[in-house]
Amino acid sequence: MVAMNKVENEVLRQAGLELMLRDGKPLTKLPSKGRSMLYKMSDGQTVRVRTCNDHVLIAVADSPNPGARLNIEGTDWLLIVMPQIERTAGNIIAYLVPVREAVAEVRRTHKEWLDTQPRTGGENRTWNLWLRPDGPSLANNYAEKWAHYQLEGTYSVKDATDPESISSGADTSIKTVVETARRNIAGMAGVAPSAVKISVDFDG
Repeated sequence: MVAMNKVENEVLRQAGLELMLRDGKPLTKLPSKGRSMLYKMSDGQTVRVRTCNDHVLIAVADSPNPGARLNIEGTDWLLIVMPQIERTAGNIIAYLVPVREAVAEVRRTHKEWLDTQPRTGGENRTWNLWLRPDGPSLANNYAEKWAHYQLEGTYSVKDATDPESISSGADTSIKTVVETARRNIAGMAGVAPSAVKISVDFDG
């Protein structure tokens, strides 16, 4: 897989918001520190968006202690967004997983791994789950295990309104750009797309 094909995190984030909107679950941005992407649904439940170019859920612990807090904790749901084909600009997929279940699986598989007495040096704080079947045997194949959490459909990178796509001539019709922006604004505001009006003043 070629690194130059890596999909930008902002494009993945936008895709996740769009897939949630299509699923009838528009998200509203919440204040957050650093690079955290926190949102809430219309019913008040909170969502953390995690993007990754590889089919891996990366969870980082505060310490090597098995009971340490994980950086995926703190919300009701985890929205995992990734390219359908790893590191490839094309279709994007997403999984909406209960945080409680994700955390339990991360902790369980990490403990089972520690029980094999690996040589960790006592400083391992990255506890991952692999969605693909060829990951480590104790923590792999979560695409199948969590298939019921996958949001319907895909989002094409060509639909993204990032400047690189627009400047390169990919999917650049004004109508497409405006419609995509309208859906994204609606998702962030937690309203129906029909409630968002966008006007373009070509003489301005």
